[in-house]
Amino acid sequence: MDPTFLAIISVFLLIFLLLCGLHVAVSLGLVGVLGFVVLTDSWAAGIGLLRTTPYKVVANFTFFAIPVFILMGQFANYGGLSADIYSVVHKWLGRVRGGLAMATTASCAAFAAACGSSVATAATFTQVALPEMTKYGYDKRLATGAIAASGTLGALIPPSGLMIIYGIITEQSIGKLLIAGFIPGVLSALIYMGMISCWVRLRPEIAPILEERPPLREKLLSLYRVWGIVTLSIVVMGAIYLGIATPTEAGAFGAFGAFVIMIVKGAFSRERLRNTVLDTATSTTMLFTIIIGAYIFSRFLAITNVGPRLADYLVSSGMPRHLVLTGFLLLYVFLGMFMDPAAMMAITLPIVFPIIIQMGFSGIWFGVLVIKTSEIGLITPPVGMNVYTVNAAAHGMVRLEEIFKGILPFFLMDVVTLVILVAFPQISLWLPDRMLG
Repeated sequence: MDPTFLAIISVFLLIFLLLCGLHVAVSLGLVGVLGFVVLTDSWAAGIGLLRTTPYKVVANFTFFAIPVFILMGQFANYGGLSADIYSVVHKWLGRVRGGLAMATTASCAAFAAACGSSVATAATFTQVALPEMTKYGYDKRLATGAIAASGTLGALIPPSGLMIIYGIITEQSIGKLLIAGFIPGVLSALIYMGMISCWVRLRPEIAPILEERPPLREKLLSLYRVWGIVTLSIVVMGAIYLGIATPTEAGAFGAFGAFVIMIVKGAFSRERLRNTVLDTATSTTMLFTIIIGAYIFSRFLAITNVGPRLADYLVSSGMPRHLVLTGFLLLYVFLGMFMDPAAMMAITLPIVFPIIIQMGFSGIWFGVLVIKTSEIGLITPPVGMNVYTVNAAAHGMVRLEEIFKGILPFFLMDVVTLVILVAFPQISLWLPDRMLG
């Protein structure tokens, strides 16, 4: 059978299995093994692939960055760092119209520097920020929209679990990818805050001004509460940027540092330690099974040579490369409406990435764009993982349709940010290009 035709059939089979409800990791592994068997005409080759790939993935030192960064985020979460951040930003921005929504955005961005998970960030700040905004009369659409959208910053601001998965699948530098997400993540947060400021000026009734005015001395003293997360972020990302440590080593140090901060703050307990370890193990297992399945599927696609063949066809066709890039980004936005970002990358990158590289685009820059489109997918119906997370964590305080209505302005700002990142690649590449080590 022609390898290219077999690759096309395998993609349709994969989509069919996913629509039938089969787990994405099982679907990827099953299609990859069957395709390998058909192409090599050897069951032994397919079974051998299934036998060796899991070990190669789990035993790879680079992949250990995933569990250590997840552990770091769990310690930060259970250590109460999110509440500390929000309390401080609340004091500084509370008197500004829409200040609590802006404080939520800024706090999510800061917490993302220790957490790395969009869903965890959204769930945490629903419990921390939503009661405060409701208490002061904020419109629920603004409040929940700000939380759900700002939670997605955890996917872009380092350390990002999705960045690590992208780096593993595409074999790009994980350190450069993590650093590349910093400026785009901050830019996204600033654009959100600018939009909130404009929104509440047009409709003042959705965000009343707070009466309390904390004295300057109280504001300055409150900054002491964020020493932990600031120190943690600077040390971890500084070590990667300066070439002092690999992302795995920096993540391990960050996890230990977050654990120490948890103890110093008096937030440590056996129950919290148990929950931290269990949550980390659960998340790591889920991600590693997807990566194993993606590796098996990628090995099959590699021997079909479908990626380079498609790249050659698109290059020889004379189609403008930015038109091809736009098509891929629209594809990711569409797939993000239905699929988990990790699964989406595992399925598409083995085909899409060779085309991107052959067309002369930077793999690091494209990684930032893919993660940004994944953020858009996290707040876009019908799935919109962050929206459902906020709805569940709100415990009936707000209806699902209200959250989706509140998301619309933030969705439009995400599109604006994506256009800016496409038009000006140096926003993403300036820091990675200056990394040491």
